[in-house]
Amino acid sequence: MRMRKASSSLWLIPLLQFSPSAAEYVWPSEQDWIEDLLTLQSGYIRNGFIDAVNPCSFAAQNPGRQNAAEWLRTAFHDMSTHDAGAGTGGLDASIMFETERPENVGVAFNATLGFMVNFHTVKSSAADLLALGVYSVLGTCGGPQIPFRAGRVDAKDAGPEGVPLPEQNIATHVDKFAMAGFNTSDMIAMVACGHTLGGVHGKNFPDITGNSSDENFVFFENRTHSFAEFDNAVVTEYFDGTTTNLLVVGANDTTNSDKRVFAADGNATIEALSDPEEFKHRCQDTLARMVDTVPAAVKLTEPITPFDIKPYINALELNAEGDLAFVGRIRVRTSDSTGRDPDDIGVHLTYSDRAGADVCTTIPTTRPTLQLGMSTGLFGERFTWYEFNTTLDAAAGVSRFNVHLTTLSTNMTEVYDNGGAGFPLTDALLYQLSQSCLNTAVVDGKMDLTVTAAVRGDQQADDLELRLVRRVPRQGVIVPAMEVQEVEFRDSGVTKGEYRIFRSRYRIDGQNWATTFDIALGDGEDSKMVEFQKTSLLFGKACEEL
Repeated sequence: MRMRKASSSLWLIPLLQFSPSAAEYVWPSEQDWIEDLLTLQSGYIRNGFIDAVNPCSFAAQNPGRQNAAEWLRTAFHDMSTHDAGAGTGGLDASIMFETERPENVGVAFNATLGFMVNFHTVKSSAADLLALGVYSVLGTCGGPQIPFRAGRVDAKDAGPEGVPLPEQNIATHVDKFAMAGFNTSDMIAMVACGHTLGGVHGKNFPDITGNSSDENFVFFENRTHSFAEFDNAVVTEYFDGTTTNLLVVGANDTTNSDKRVFAADGNATIEALSDPEEFKHRCQDTLARMVDTVPAAVKLTEPITPFDIKPYINALELNAEGDLAFVGRIRVRTSDSTGRDPDDIGVHLTYSDRAGADVCTTIPTTRPTLQLGMSTGLFGERFTWYEFNTTLDAAAGVSRFNVHLTTLSTNMTEVYDNGGAGFPLTDALLYQLSQSCLNTAVVDGKMDLTVTAAVRGDQQADDLELRLVRRVPRQGVIVPAMEVQEVEFRDSGVTKGEYRIFRSRYRIDGQNWATTFDIALGDGEDSKMVEFQKTSLLFGKACEEL
């Protein structure tokens, strides 16, 4: 890698080239959406996945219930029936089929899934969202950061029973954790880490609290200001005799499961956990292993870290004049660890035409003023946005682009070229966003969806299709199934320059209209795709004339 001084002639600048290794992010990625959920929590662009657990204390809409504790509990109950020997079960979202079981008493599970279903897509399984929920709880409640991997596959039906119950003896607890792949010390750590948040609800466990009232809630930790902090008070209070944990000092000793669990190895593990740093370390290790406990056939990705430079293409389409409207954003990671000062950065793009030849014209960007054009994530992550809106010559076309970051104070520029190949684009198939729409009028329970595409004349358009993800409700299950509906495009008879315009129409379920679709042209290596487009962007929008 060589560094040379930048000059004012941008295409002639000697530049730093940044080409990620094979293990690093290359755009586009199957993990783009889940990485967005992982990173964009507040600020200018946000997904809001953490909204239900931020703050970490009681939910404003549900006094007496702590969503953060419920998210941890849901993930544990989903994972805990894993059979390590058989390679079955684990974090696979089978809990969605199991909420009526006595071992899964309470509304916590459906409440958790009911929030997460808003983020459930073909790119984010319910099981991945449960794992992301644990990551998010740790980030909002002051816990340790754990690696986040994706790739979990949702179960199609219920798994076996077997979640440990408070009234069961210690031998049963040890055996159940061992079946799931966790030894006695792991069991103690997992229970302690899980019970740093929340408490016991009288409505769910009246035999433990002695009162079945909705308002009867007893903290695991005595210091009520600490119940929303990921600390080890649940351990230290067990030792100093001040605990109010009803699973330790409850009147019914049969249900004092934490008392039995904590003492299962003669208090050796729980004594070690009384040190705050050891508690943090063991929780980090144990909870990471918990969320990565999956069926043997499931292969998780490498840990997903916030991507450094990430493009977002809002539109690449023919405009009214027959040019290519090219609109989007570049997200630059400006966390403290990057050393980047967002007030000292300039961003522009360079691109290549359809034949791969470099085009001398550069594409400038501007940083938004709203919320300083910045987004924040968990564990101190920060991102700054730079937006572009330009037109390209449709006759010359476009095939790829590079991102240039200039440090304004030094006039030094770095080029990010997506592993050496540039960030790829195709102008053979265009999604005509401006000429697509979703009519909000519901007729017979349906809405009219119109998707418009433009196909360049040198392409065969007879195998052009819309692949629409249908969210199919399931009786008694809060998470819908997903099916891909293939819908044909019809030739509109309209030609614009080198492009022919096609339209696809479908009557979408009025109650489950928020979904995604792909546009596919051809199959195999030569196929062209516009992927993961959201119908929510079309809601109530009128279709422009062809």
